[in-house]
Amino acid sequence: MPDRFMFIVNPASSNGRTSRRWPEIKNILDTRGLEYDFRMTEGPWEAAEIARDSLRGGYNVVVAVGGDGTLNEVANGFFLVDEEVRAGSSLGVISMGTGSDFIRTAGIPKDIQSAVKVIERGEKTLLDVGRARFARADGTMADRYFLNVADVGIGGETAERVNNTSKALGGFVSFLWGVIVSIFLYKNKEMTLAIDEEITWQGKFVTVALGNGRFFGGGMKITPQAMLTDGLLDVTILPDLSKPRLLMSLPKVYSGRHLEIKGVKYARGKKISIKSPEPALLEMDGEIPGRTPVDVEVLPLALQILT
Repeated sequence: MPDRFMFIVNPASSNGRTSRRWPEIKNILDTRGLEYDFRMTEGPWEAAEIARDSLRGGYNVVVAVGGDGTLNEVANGFFLVDEEVRAGSSLGVISMGTGSDFIRTAGIPKDIQSAVKVIERGEKTLLDVGRARFARADGTMADRYFLNVADVGIGGETAERVNNTSKALGGFVSFLWGVIVSIFLYKNKEMTLAIDEEITWQGKFVTVALGNGRFFGGGMKITPQAMLTDGLLDVTILPDLSKPRLLMSLPKVYSGRHLEIKGVKYARGKKISIKSPEPALLEMDGEIPGRTPVDVEVLPLALQILT
């Protein structure tokens, strides 16, 4: 039976650039003779619902066209269907976003022509997925899945700041601006961190990053040794650094050399729990779904992706 393709397009991603480039993408798909359907999203979480309905409707390849946030929503849609349906389906990626961090680890090309060839070729890889349980703004608990990186601390405030700007200067500059502003305004948070049900660290931290992938924030190599298929999450803890020291450390965070900084901690685990006496924002794949307390676990080889 031939594959049935559904492309889920977020026209608002990358400051509206995806909307402007969709005719170009569509022309590439048509020229290559790919038979497909597509849907445009109109608001938050709609991509997850479209993915769910598409999978239930017999589409077995669902492609996210947008940024890391769009990809996150589409991936979550795969977990709104029965396991049997999910196991027989694949997630494709045409990355158009500001950060495009997930594809850096997954090895999926940014170039549209090359990304379409990956989808057309149909080679599948099973990847780990992170599942987080966290508090919403109203205090109720919720669950959400992530493919790339989740973090508690300054990353959440940075992502929120970047998401509320135009991003017109592109991913690197937008996130760098957001990080620098956040460094000046952010107050390091008291947290208690448990890995695999043992209390491992307690203190005041800049951030705790949980990496399935290696990059976040538009190219920062925050969990430089992370692998998408090892059944583990890599944990990076940035300690109670002063603002000047954190600013001077930024080049090392981008290159992945921040593990050399005194006080930085690095570990791996299957289950991670983060608590804090005052609420700390949770960031997942560039989105801000909630705050502490946060419990995260890895689901080994839980989602099939086209690579």
